[in-house]
Amino acid sequence: MYSLDVNFLKDRRQEGASKTVTVENKPSFSLQDKLPIVIGGVVGLGLIVLSGLSILVVNQLSSSTQSKIEELDQELGRLNAQNKSIEDIEAEIARNDTEIKALVQVFDQIKPWSAIFQEIKNQIPSNVNVTSIKQDGLTLTIDGYAVDYQDLNDFVLLLQGSKIFNADQTTIVDAAVGDLPIESKNKSEDIVVTYPQGIKYVITTELTERPASDLVQELDRNGAVGLVRRIENLKQTGVWQK
Repeated sequence: MYSLDVNFLKDRRQEGASKTVTVENKPSFSLQDKLPIVIGGVVGLGLIVLSGLSILVVNQLSSSTQSKIEELDQELGRLNAQNKSIEDIEAEIARNDTEIKALVQVFDQIKPWSAIFQEIKNQIPSNVNVTSIKQDGLTLTIDGYAVDYQDLNDFVLLLQGSKIFNADQTTIVDAAVGDLPIESKNKSEDIVVTYPQGIKYVITTELTERPASDLVQELDRNGAVGLVRRIENLKQTGVWQK
């Protein structure tokens, strides 16, 4: 016959001894694990502060720039006004230069009648008489008497040699034998006066187109002192540019 020995207490003790207690470990955070979060917070805070500082700096720079722009605008306005004044002065100078040049041209074309008459008088030979001088523009007509043709030719050559007259346009247009205009002091009808014969002539000549500034010596010699002085003064001041 079989016997069954069951030791429940022992089995229970063994079961109790064989059981293993498992303790669940909860996760723990170290400083190293929290470091990215801290850094992110610091960076975010820094960005906020930096953004505020940037706005402040930008506002200051904008204010400074605006002030500088206003100063530059004022300086530009002053320079524009100054430039306008300079332009006005330059325009006035240009007008004066134009007027002076016009005045120079007028002076340069003047040939006083007194100087022309004196030049003709200086060229008349002793045996030639001039009774009239007529002017039409640049052309002069001289008529009178000469003792003979030789004296008349000498007169023409002297006129051609003058710088005041155009040699190519100085010529005898008429010459004929006639009584010399001698006035008799004896008015008696019983006395017959025989007048000597001479050459009645007509000469035409033309004033030179050379400017007065090229004839200073001739004009001065013939008494045109005022014109000569004006020309010399304009030359000395530098406005007479030839």
